[in-house]
Amino acid sequence: MDRTADLDSALSFVIRRIGEQAIRSGEPLSGDQRMLLNYLPTTPPAGAGSGESPVPRNFDYERLCALGKAACLSDRQANPSALDWEFALAVFALNRHPMWGILKLAGLEHRRPWWDQLLLIIAALVFIVATMSVMLLAGKQAWPLFKRAGILLGYAGIVLLAYFALRRTDERQFEKDIERCRIACRFVGKVTN
Repeated sequence: MDRTADLDSALSFVIRRIGEQAIRSGEPLSGDQRMLLNYLPTTPPAGAGSGESPVPRNFDYERLCALGKAACLSDRQANPSALDWEFALAVFALNRHPMWGILKLAGLEHRRPWWDQLLLIIAALVFIVATMSVMLLAGKQAWPLFKRAGILLGYAGIVLLAYFALRRTDERQFEKDIERCRIACRFVGKVTN
């Protein structure tokens, strides 16, 4: 899997579809909107997507989100089985690209597998058992400072291990989704042709 080629394909697809949707709406993208689309900020602008923020809204960013949503809905109505947008979302999430924010605000969500909730429950139970055991061990007797520090470091290590394991699991899931979409619809060939 070539992550750079996938990112380029997904970017060109989403930018092209948002541009086409802008033309279809009767108001093509302005120069500022096109520049924003090509060079997105790493975090969504404050107040984007909500009218209740005291920070001034970024109407160009909001328009790009609305156009992305309209383009996605249009594509899904035309061909409900197409996985182009899911491919783009998985690629952007895997690469932590800012375009992921536009797709998320446009209403696209990553579908997690059914067993993901089960793993979350198991992780919560392990966390509760570890917390309770540390509390019970620490409460029965006065331990020297180095033993308390060792227990605390072990506990922090378990939490960090769980965090990195979750990130790696998410990356694997995004990679599987990308492969599934690539096989199902030959996305890379459609975008470059």
